[in-house]
Amino acid sequence: MRSRWPILALVTLAHALGALTALAVAPLAPFLLESLDLSRGQVGLFLPAVYLGGVLMALPAGWFTDRLGVRLTFALGQLVVGSMITLAAWSPGFGALLALLVLGGFGFSVLNPATGRAVVEWFPPRERGIAMGVKQTGLTLGGLAGALLLPPIARAWSWRHALATAGLLSIASALLVTLFYRSRSSHATSTPTERARLSELGEFLRRPPILVVFGSGLALSIAQSSLLGYLVLYAKDSFDVSAVRAAQFLAIAQVGGTVSRVLWGVASDRSFGGRRRPGVVASAAIGAASYATLALGSLLPLWLAYPLAFVAGAGAFGWVGLYFALVAEIGGPRHAGLLTGAATACSWSGTLIGPPVFGLVLDATGSYAAPWLILTVVALAVVFTLPRLSPLVQRG
Repeated sequence: MRSRWPILALVTLAHALGALTALAVAPLAPFLLESLDLSRGQVGLFLPAVYLGGVLMALPAGWFTDRLGVRLTFALGQLVVGSMITLAAWSPGFGALLALLVLGGFGFSVLNPATGRAVVEWFPPRERGIAMGVKQTGLTLGGLAGALLLPPIARAWSWRHALATAGLLSIASALLVTLFYRSRSSHATSTPTERARLSELGEFLRRPPILVVFGSGLALSIAQSSLLGYLVLYAKDSFDVSAVRAAQFLAIAQVGGTVSRVLWGVASDRSFGGRRRPGVVASAAIGAASYATLALGSLLPLWLAYPLAFVAGAGAFGWVGLYFALVAEIGGPRHAGLLTGAATACSWSGTLIGPPVFGLVLDATGSYAAPWLILTVVALAVVFTLPRLSPLVQRG
């Protein structure tokens, strides 16, 4: 068990590089909009394209993780997403770019089940909230790095060079996982009869409280992906700043998400007795307040927009680590990958809804106020629903 913290560092780094690659289109949105002559509604299709591939492969990815182990599944996934995003950098047009983003999403689908299973393998229950929060900072750290690194590359050369850079980083991540990740011996030697079967998922889906948990993930993902997909354009349009400076708002939001994931993980383990839902509900409430404030748009002073981006990021991204810790614990060591894959498919489906609807409402109204207020209502639905469930995990 003494090796668990270096393993967590490796998993978090690999998660960050994979997320940077898969989500690279978010900070590059202004460059793509101008270069490809797109509408703001079309920009809202980039992230859903990535997550469509993720949703289609989420259940198989969870099953492969349980059957083949973390290292092989994780490395192959990183290789696929890196290769597809690198190819997407040289796509001839909008349609080809979307298709390659979908294929990249196939590889992206392994991140949550593989890293979630790694945490369940290596960490005892009393430390899983912290560990899951730390490894989930990989997504926000990757988003932060992408927001700071990729727009300057796009400004200096082109968005194609920036996207290719992101793809190569994920390929490097696949190599790191292959060389340095190892499973704990007790799991590496498990027999086939101890492994999960895909058909066993139905036993969980017949439990209404688990469906509520999955629905909460869907709702919060709608809000998270909308913030991720449109915060840069919102900042550029509302405060009349450059594309590079607008991307800094997304970077600040990712910092807020990174900090909140770690803090909620610590609070869950040490203050909530291992319970995960209180932190998820609090994140949703913070997000709801932030989205309502963002609806004020250009009425906000520019100096206030920076801390607001931090708080919005904390609300939009802070819940994920606890959510997947809860799902993995419901599944237990045998079904952690399978159930995390199912939860990933459900929550990522929110990304297929959020940015396109946000873009359609934005194009229809000509204002950011209405879509932000819709996200406020979505987040509040989780605040009032999730706490009503009976306990889902038996804790000692």
